[in-house]
Amino acid sequence: MERVHSAAESTEFQRRHDRLVAAMEAQGVEQLVLTSTESIFYLTGATAEPLERPFFLVIEARGRRWLLVPLLEQEHLRKGWGPASQEVHSYAEFPAPKGQGWRDVLVPMLRAGFAFEPGTPHERASVLMAAGGRALELLEPIRMVKSDFEVERIERAARYAMWGVEEILRSAYQGATVIEGYMTTTSLRRRIIQEEEHFDALATDVIAAPWPAPLSSEPHSVPGATMTLDGGPHVALVLTRVNGYAAECERTFFTAPPTAEQRRLFALMLEARRVAFEMVRPGVLAADIDAAVNDFLTREGFGDPAQRLHRTGHGFGLGNHEPPWVAVGSEHRLERNMLISIEPGIYVRGTGGYRHSDTVLVTEDGYRVLTPLPTDLDRLTFGKPSLKQRLRAAVIRRFAGV
Repeated sequence: MERVHSAAESTEFQRRHDRLVAAMEAQGVEQLVLTSTESIFYLTGATAEPLERPFFLVIEARGRRWLLVPLLEQEHLRKGWGPASQEVHSYAEFPAPKGQGWRDVLVPMLRAGFAFEPGTPHERASVLMAAGGRALELLEPIRMVKSDFEVERIERAARYAMWGVEEILRSAYQGATVIEGYMTTTSLRRRIIQEEEHFDALATDVIAAPWPAPLSSEPHSVPGATMTLDGGPHVALVLTRVNGYAAECERTFFTAPPTAEQRRLFALMLEARRVAFEMVRPGVLAADIDAAVNDFLTREGFGDPAQRLHRTGHGFGLGNHEPPWVAVGSEHRLERNMLISIEPGIYVRGTGGYRHSDTVLVTEDGYRVLTPLPTDLDRLTFGKPSLKQRLRAAVIRRFAGV
């Protein structure tokens, strides 16, 4: 299976390849072994699910590059971008007969002093180290700063994330069940399939749901389908990865009139966002943004890590969480065309969480929000269901058996 890549895609993949080779030459590395699916996608555009059968992309500083894949995938992986001379080698099924596995094919083709990516799983890394290789991070700095090609694709993913949050909020009312919000995942995936010219199921993923109070104080928990949106702060969360490029959007909302204390905490969350956004521009240390947010919330009585739980933000690219890290422990400095989230949170156990999250592009002199949904309390407060919402809820509950 071969795919004809557009001129824009070919130019982009050549750019990535050339930058990686330049980084290899600067470090005196003649060969680099990449095995993660993200790295292989980044450099070839090819998607696959390796399961127990590992894939390897080997880049050589002198121009040659080759893939080693299971025989099952050999023709399939020819769809990836690469010079006409790019070879696709194969090994036997896993587990393979003695002398025919991936180790037996890969190791003889490696040169002394080669490097491999630090995230290589232990089993593969131990084989590579025994063959004389060393772990060396070369691709991460290249991936952090996006090209205009990548920005356009992440912006597409951000538009879908924003649409998903709008759908969740349209279905929000006092007493709504979580399953009504979960249905956004289905409608959003269907929309992506309909609209994307080259839809790739292996490079596309969607998570969309409302986190009801008080579970919203546990941002990485999983809400049950029959939980309801009653009093307290809820969080609508949508993560998208569309044909390999990721974004997110989140909004705190209410389905009952917020109390004075809830209004105060919502306002503090908005002010923490303002503190962060004021600093977003090229040249700023990502750690300084998080430190400024921490200082502000500490002064307001929310310095306890249990009330904060996480950093101010993270990067986007092929994944929803990747460098640069907007965190006190980060060494990253913002540059034009980096993509980050801004999402300082306040969490009150037993009550709920307050967090808006946006996908944000660092521009030449500041930033641009790619998910510009309303952030104010009035437009994020809902009440009793409309007739249309009640009918929709009845259909969904019957369909889902809840």
